[in-house]
Order: sequence, then structure tokens, then C-alpha cells
Amino acid sequence: MQTYKVFADYHTHTYYSHGKGSPRDNVLSAIKRGLDLVAVSEHGPGHLTYGVRGKKLARLNGELASLCREFEGSIDVRRGLELNVTGFGKTDCPADRDAYDVIILGYHKGVAPVNRLALHIWGESLLKIKGDPHRNAEGILAAAESCRADIISHPNLYLKVDIPYMAECCRQMGILLEVNSSRVTLSRDELLAIKRAGCGLIIGSDAHTPERVGDFALASEAVSDAGVWDIVKNARPE
Repeated sequence: MQTYKVFADYHTHTYYSHGKGSPRDNVLSAIKRGLDLVAVSEHGPGHLTYGVRGKKLARLNGELASLCREFEGSIDVRRGLELNVTGFGKTDCPADRDAYDVIILGYHKGVAPVNRLALHIWGESLLKIKGDPHRNAEGILAAAESCRADIISHPNLYLKVDIPYMAECCRQMGILLEVNSSRVTLSRDELLAIKRAGCGLIIGSDAHTPERVGDFALASEAVSDAGVWDIVKNARPE
């Protein structure tokens, strides 16, 4: 039976947001795990509690640039950002978006809508009232297009979306859907629907401690159960 190795972790957090440990700790943990690449992708500035912004974000980016130089030849260190959906088609994407190696977009709690129109459109989900999964997917996809996202993190977390529709659109847009190894949010049937749509997957640890960087156990189990390793873009056959 063919086995696969996940060689890159694009979704990790540090004490700059609501994680523990430093960017250096995450890099060292990734090396210990035998990864080829690790990114620190902290929450974007729009999150009221965890958002990294201003001088703090500048310090983080400077530290990542230094680590990239220090560990060149040992591991590829990437500068990432996990942006927040702030309204229908809206994100907290910074003006220097092109300075980042990887842009992740996720729907999170604790993000204030950008205006009253956004509050009206997103009212159902913000008030925890069951909404329309298709409409929710449309809103997130419009946001992903506006910030040119590379990855949509933990789809279905906090907000149910139409996965077959999202997968078809992501295929056309060149966006990967994440199988989150902190909490798998995609069912077996949804993973199979993503494959049928021709969309790619990416596995992320969503680590909030250095020890969890490169911990792909839960996601790997889900991917194996669905038999969709061939569409996981950060895995290779062993």
C-alpha cells in the first residue's frame, strides 16, 4: 500500500497571536520533524483578539526574514498570513499583500464586520442562526478572490459552506482547500467531492504550540480514509 509524507506545514501560529512559542521554536520543531518547509501564518489584523498588526506585524516579518537567512539550506522558512473574512467578499488583507509567500483565508469568530452592509449580509452567521451554505461559500470565495488567497483554511469551521460548489470554484481560481489537522472539518464525502471537482488539497497542522508543528495525524487519517492522497499538494509518495 502506497504511503505518503507531508513535507511542508503552511499553517502554524506563535506567541505573536494566540499560540505559544516563538517563530524560531516553530522552525526548529519543523526541522526535527523532517519537513522541507514551514510557514508562520499569524492571524490578520482584522481579528479583534488575535490579529497581528502594525509594529507587531512588522517585528514578526523581520524575524521571519532573519530566520529565512539563518536556516537557508536546512529548511525553507516562509512568511505567511491567515487573513479573516470581514464581510461578504471582504478581508483584512494588508496593502503589502505581495510581500507574503502564502496567503491563507479563514472564517473566524471574533472579527468585526467592515460596515453595516456587511453586518446585514453576514447577520445570520454572526448571530449563530443557521444560514445558507451556498451563500456562505459565495461570500468566502468572493473574499478569497479579492485577496488572491492561496489556501482556504478549515472550511466548514464556524460556518457551514457548500463544499462541492466551493471546490469547483477553487479549482478555477487555483486555490487549495485545507484539511486541518487540529480539527478535521471535512467529511469523507466532502473530500471525495473535492477530488471529483478537480480541486487540490493541502494539509496544515494549525499548530499553536511548537510541539504540534508538523503534526498531521488527524488530517492524514481523514485523507487516507477517503483515498485522496493524490490531490494533496504538500505530500509526496514515500
